[in-house]
Amino acid sequence: MQPHEYQRMFQHEGDYWWFVARRRLALALLTAHLPEVCGRILDAGCGTGALLSDLHTRGWQAIGVDLAREALCLARRRGAFPVVQARLEALPLRSESVQVAFALDVLEHLPDERPALRELYRVLQGGGYLIVSVPAYAWLWSKHDVALAHYRRYTARALQTRLCEAGFEVCRLSYSLGLLLPLIALARWLDRLRPGAPAATVLPVPRWLNRALIRLQEWETRWLLRRRLPFGVSLVAVARRP
Repeated sequence: MQPHEYQRMFQHEGDYWWFVARRRLALALLTAHLPEVCGRILDAGCGTGALLSDLHTRGWQAIGVDLAREALCLARRRGAFPVVQARLEALPLRSESVQVAFALDVLEHLPDERPALRELYRVLQGGGYLIVSVPAYAWLWSKHDVALAHYRRYTARALQTRLCEAGFEVCRLSYSLGLLLPLIALARWLDRLRPGAPAATVLPVPRWLNRALIRLQEWETRWLLRRRLPFGVSLVAVARRP
């Protein structure tokens, strides 16, 4: 990812609807499958630390791992969280040492995600959970993906295949951000036509609209806890190490 994108992420991650909705969905999926968290949590690809902040606010023991030094410096500004600079393909953690691992919008940044998934499987305890989110649909590719150094976007089948290859049992797999797919697809199409250097698409919105989008995604989260969406801008999965 381009270094200046970490600064943009740090500025927006705390309250911008996209980031807020993604974290709340991931946490809701976790508590639906594991009501009592008593072990250590890994935020794999922790970025600038917004999820780590949420986890510590809940009183959970969490550690962040990221390869980008710029991201970890910003994460430390959010609080005294344990963070480590390391590759996801070689996690500096003992086998079966964490109960939960998050990998939110991380796998698409790796040339080959399979070694990282095997490492996440290794460090998870038996019965532990992995919560994953990735961008969906190759036809949504735009300068946004280039700016964020993505290698791919996924289909549900492709993500399920990779999780199963690593040994996981897929407990839940669904598209998300389904209601906003037409608008975001239009934004991505316009982004391809936009002149200039690639940049992440974080469109400024008024506060009232930002709050409304968060509420809309909270409604979608309640739906996803009971059912699956057949389409969406992103994919989310809950996978379990047997």
